[in-house]
Amino acid sequence: MQVTGQLTACDADHKTVTSYINAKGNPDTIFVYNQTKTGELSLQQPELCTFKWYRFNENNKIFELFDEVIDATETSKDGLEKGGYKLTVTYPEEIAPRDSFVAWLYMNPGFEFKLHKDANGEVLWFLKNCFYTDFRLATKTTQDTFKYYHPVSLAQERLINRITFTMKPENDVSMEMSLNTQGVNQFIRDNNPPYEDAKYFFAAFDLFGIEEKDEIMYRTIIPYVKNITTVLPEKDPTSAPVPVCFTCEPYNVAEYLWRFGDGDSTIYDWDRPAPDTVKHTYYTPRAQGYKAELTVTSQSGCVFTAEPINITVAPPSLDVPNVFTPNNDGTNDYFKPNATSLRGFEIWIYTRSGKQVYYYRGNDLRDWEGWDGRIQSSGKDADVGVYFYTIKAFGWDEPPTRNPKQGPYSGSFHLYR
Repeated sequence: MQVTGQLTACDADHKTVTSYINAKGNPDTIFVYNQTKTGELSLQQPELCTFKWYRFNENNKIFELFDEVIDATETSKDGLEKGGYKLTVTYPEEIAPRDSFVAWLYMNPGFEFKLHKDANGEVLWFLKNCFYTDFRLATKTTQDTFKYYHPVSLAQERLINRITFTMKPENDVSMEMSLNTQGVNQFIRDNNPPYEDAKYFFAAFDLFGIEEKDEIMYRTIIPYVKNITTVLPEKDPTSAPVPVCFTCEPYNVAEYLWRFGDGDSTIYDWDRPAPDTVKHTYYTPRAQGYKAELTVTSQSGCVFTAEPINITVAPPSLDVPNVFTPNNDGTNDYFKPNATSLRGFEIWIYTRSGKQVYYYRGNDLRDWEGWDGRIQSSGKDADVGVYFYTIKAFGWDEPPTRNPKQGPYSGSFHLYR
């Protein structure tokens, strides 16, 4: 008659195997009961036999007989405490057991897991600063892992019940970490605290299916700005002077410091609240442009600096057309040089005979529509033909009292209708 079957624990929450190999060349089973004090083992056989139950004594390291069941095909024991159990099977008219089975019961006590919070369920004030946030976890597990022994060599083995947990900030991905099961109070750090108030969700798991959850509210002390935008002039947006309007969406900001990159800056705080739009004008052309930078500070003193914004101010230039057609068709109806970043501009227009028909003086050509082809003194249409011009101009890269770097610009152009 061959012995079949194995020790089972139908109501166990989990099962695993020993690290040792028994005489049959297989590991024995460890049945895990979560948060209970006793368990059950059972075995079935196809024929009547005698079962003998043994409990492992850790003091003398032997299996001691504690019960015997005669002439039965199955046996079951409940109310078993944690430890090792051996069951032998002897068939009628046999002296030595036909076979033996060993199993271990681990009564997993579970663990405590919670977060230290203030009275409002929030992160304790002394656990957060400008660079990171610490979460203080109150954890408690058994002081020692479950110990079991090789049935023959009696070498001690350990079943390690590791605990892992996830920390998931609201609207962010979760992070999985290991938990030191020997500690009572532990600190978990988030090196990227959010700039908006957010809940943190924690869940802890052991290897055998026990789960504990907790959550905590984080009130941010971190300032932040996003969606920084610039509004430039619609006409010639890079021609000096360049007035720029800066806007942004602030979060948890008490003080603003705008550095405009040209040596000028401005501060807004509680005494001088920041407007919705901050305006600044760039005058001097610069080959590498300007970098405007916003630094904000929260009420707690935390600082955030946004990515610099590039502002382009083009160098002075002047390009005079050689023809225009003031016939009111909406195309090329005005004689106007293409100019950039000019601080001063003066133009005289003459006929072939040297008679002046037009004069203009201004500081910003964006305000000048151009010559419409009429004689300035009479308002009559000028004749078709060749006209001459003289221009004096200097750019915003030159002081206003300095003469232009080059003398008056002169030339000719054609007027057609």
